[in-house]
Amino acid sequence: MSRELINHREDLKRLAKDGYELEVRSGFLILHRVPYVSTEKIVKYGQLVCAFSGSGPPPDHTMYFAGEYPCTDQGDPIEAFRNRSDRKELAGGLWVDHYFSAKPTSGNYDDYHQKFRHYAQVIARYARRIDPKVMVRTGRLVLSEDPRDPFVYSETASSRADITRLSEKLSNEKIGIVGLGGTGSYILDLISKTRVQEIHLFDGDQFYQYNAFRAPGPTTLKELKSNPSKVRLYKERYEKMRRGITVHEFDVAPDNINLIDDLNLDFIFVAVDSSETRQWLLPEFHQRGLPFIDVGMGVEKMDGKLLGVIRTSFCEVQGSSGIQSEGNEFSPIGEYQRNVQIVELNALNAALAVIRWKKYREFYLDLGQEYRSQYTIDGNHMINRKP
Repeated sequence: MSRELINHREDLKRLAKDGYELEVRSGFLILHRVPYVSTEKIVKYGQLVCAFSGSGPPPDHTMYFAGEYPCTDQGDPIEAFRNRSDRKELAGGLWVDHYFSAKPTSGNYDDYHQKFRHYAQVIARYARRIDPKVMVRTGRLVLSEDPRDPFVYSETASSRADITRLSEKLSNEKIGIVGLGGTGSYILDLISKTRVQEIHLFDGDQFYQYNAFRAPGPTTLKELKSNPSKVRLYKERYEKMRRGITVHEFDVAPDNINLIDDLNLDFIFVAVDSSETRQWLLPEFHQRGLPFIDVGMGVEKMDGKLLGVIRTSFCEVQGSSGIQSEGNEFSPIGEYQRNVQIVELNALNAALAVIRWKKYREFYLDLGQEYRSQYTIDGNHMINRKP
C-alpha cells in the first residue's frame, strides 16, 4: 500500500500505526497474517479481504476470508459471523474461501480501522489461547504498486460491485482511437476508465473553441489560449487519472498508416467525419486483421427541428461476422450531411460503440451479435443488423 494512500485516510493511518499488515490490490483492502485456529486445533494464518471504497466508510459490513474456516480453541467453527463458504477469485490471484457477516449494533462500521479490528480480534483471540505469542499486528507494511496497473489511484468501483474479474477481461488490451472530435473524445473518456493497457490517440488537429462544447468535461480559457493539439490536451487531462496514453499528432493517411503496424494494437475505434477517409481507411484495417468499430452520425434540420441517425458498425475481421459480410461495403449509413454535432449525440454514439466493444470482449452478454446498429433520433428506434 502506498504511503500516499495511507496518509490520505485517517483510518488506514491508524491501522498502519497499530501494526496491521495491509495491502490494497485491485480495489480490495487486504489484512495479511491473521492467526486462526483450524479444526485440528492448529494455529494457521489467513487473510481478511473486503472491497475498498477509496473514500468514505466501508460500503457494507461483510468480509471475505482466505484460509480454512476459523475455529475456537476447541476446534469448533466460529458460527457468529458465518454466511457462506465457496472458493472464488475476486481479482487476478486474489482467492478467498469464506464470506462473513458481522453487523455492528449501529448497522455499519464507521471506518476500516473499526471493521478490520473487529474481525481480526474475534478470529485471533482463539489462536492466542493456543499460542499466546501469535499476533495480528506484524508491523509489516505491504507495498502494492503494480507497474501494470493503468490507474494513478485505485479503481474501487469494480470491487464494490463484485465485477473485478469481469473488468480484468479488458486489462491486456491495446486500443487505438482514430479521430478525437466530439465522438472520439467521449470514446476516450469511457475507455480511460477501463483497465486497458494502452490507449493510442491519432489526430492531427488543434483543439478549438467549438471543440470545447462537444467534449467531455470543462475546458478552461487557459487551455484554449494555449492552442493545444487535441491529442496532447486529452493526454494531459486523462493522465491525471491513468497511465498508458500515447499521442500521435497526425491524421492517419495512406503515407503513414504503416506506423500503426508496429504498435500491435488489439482494437481500433474510428471516429472520423470524412467519408473519403473511411473509404480507404476501413479496408486497410480489415486487410491487417485489426478488429474495429466505426461510428458516425447523419443529422440535419427539417421544419425547424433536428432529425437523423446514429450509427455503430463493428468489424471482427475473423470468420464471417463483421462488415465484410456485406461484400466489403465499408461506407457508413447516414453520412454527415450538414456536419451537425450535438454533445449528447456524440456521447451516445461513443457509449454505443464502447458497449459493443465490451460485448465483443465478453464483458457484457451478447445474444444478438449485431455488426451494425442504427439509432433513429425522432422515433427512438434501434435497428440491428446481424450476420
